[in-house]
Amino acid sequence: MLVVAAGGLLSGCSGAGNYLAKPVTAAELTRYTLKAETLGDPRHDEDGYDVSLGFELRADGEFDYNAVVQEIVQEALYERFDGRKIRETLTLVEAFKLRRVGTGEDGRVVYRLPSFQRDRHFERGYLSVGPMVKTIDVWRVVRYYPAYVEGADWTNLGFAHLPQARDGCLVTVIPPNFNESHQKAHAISGKVVQDDRRNASWYHMRYHWYREPSGNRPQALFEFVMGARPADESEWVSSTIRASDQKASAGE
Repeated sequence: MLVVAAGGLLSGCSGAGNYLAKPVTAAELTRYTLKAETLGDPRHDEDGYDVSLGFELRADGEFDYNAVVQEIVQEALYERFDGRKIRETLTLVEAFKLRRVGTGEDGRVVYRLPSFQRDRHFERGYLSVGPMVKTIDVWRVVRYYPAYVEGADWTNLGFAHLPQARDGCLVTVIPPNFNESHQKAHAISGKVVQDDRRNASWYHMRYHWYREPSGNRPQALFEFVMGARPADESEWVSSTIRASDQKASAGE
């Protein structure tokens, strides 16, 4: 059982790569802040959810990295009325190129995604599951941080799927229908040469779908939380993140 899923991309005219970047170590970076921002209100219904984000990085001087890297860890757990459970999982490393947009009122240099680009988290199709499915729980946890990426198969607006995070601490394992149009047009390629993963930030999406025994239309609850992981995240999500943390630490 597989619900059609899409990640974060829009295509359009070229507009990324407008400043000189280089793969320095994290210790050599100028002081910066990076935050994700919602673009419009997150939406959901009984068939799925839709969240769009942008990123803003502000640095005390010219910033050396060229992208924001995201690590997505997701589990969807389907429970049937007969008690059987079906698990679907994915891990994805993706990147968005940064564009220098000028100097802010605070004197800091500002970088954002190119115009018309956004990070879209989108899943639909839950109403099409069979009548034996009682509940569906989806945990999507995202870690993001600035990085220097090279060799990726970028879209015109600078979005790419990457094979893995630096040092292989998390690898991309996604089904064919996740970001399907992107996968058909672009290879999973490229390398994170340097990053500041140690100072990463988090956000998460939590979708709970349930069918009442009365047979009425299914219901869904949804939350989007910036700056945290789910308090009730599944053991698979926790163990996957924990393993990637351990591997990353061992490799540094």
